[in-house]
Amino acid sequence: MVIPTIIAGAAFAAAPVAEKPRTNGVVSLDGTEVAVYWDDGDTFYVPSLDLKARLSGYNTLESYGPVHRFGPGEHALYKIASEATALAKSEVWACTTTATEGGYGRKGVDCPDLRRALLEGGLAHVFAVQAGAPQADLDAQARGIAAKNGMWSGGAPKYIVTSVHSLDEKEGAETTYNRVMETATGVASERRHSNIHQACEWVCMEDSCLLYVPYNQRYGSNKAACLK
Repeated sequence: MVIPTIIAGAAFAAAPVAEKPRTNGVVSLDGTEVAVYWDDGDTFYVPSLDLKARLSGYNTLESYGPVHRFGPGEHALYKIASEATALAKSEVWACTTTATEGGYGRKGVDCPDLRRALLEGGLAHVFAVQAGAPQADLDAQARGIAAKNGMWSGGAPKYIVTSVHSLDEKEGAETTYNRVMETATGVASERRHSNIHQACEWVCMEDSCLLYVPYNQRYGSNKAACLK
């Protein structure tokens, strides 16, 4: 019998090892514990279900840079955004899917204990689009304001700018909008406009500001200069 010569590394290359989905926490979703990846304090992804979740009833601050300006200032608010994510990752929160959609292909998910903890800690603010927020959420936020927790350490502005859009984001558009949350009611309403904003421009409305950074300049090698 002739024994074939085996040339090391030539005939049988090792099969590639599949990368495990990136996760950094666990939630109990509809009664079943699942591993998730928290993008920030109000969104997570469930790899096993290919589900992108947007948590209902509140909004955490943007976590891609120091882009909010009110109260304690942009750098303190940027740190608070990170603290919100850390709290979300720290426990196994009980959550349920809802009939609502969270926009951008995301499913609405309700995590009431996490929402209350973030609101009372001043790590999030109430966020309602269609109607006024539930009184229980407003009460939790009011406790955070009274204690000067988190984002409320420099006082509570009447309005907080939560998103900014430029007219040139969508070709042919005649108007676009910025979204502004009224602290007393939690209602985040659209403010229509026809302005073209430049990257790294502060957009101020009422008594708060948000730095305009196009989505494709928030992360990676194309990150805007003001975020570096």
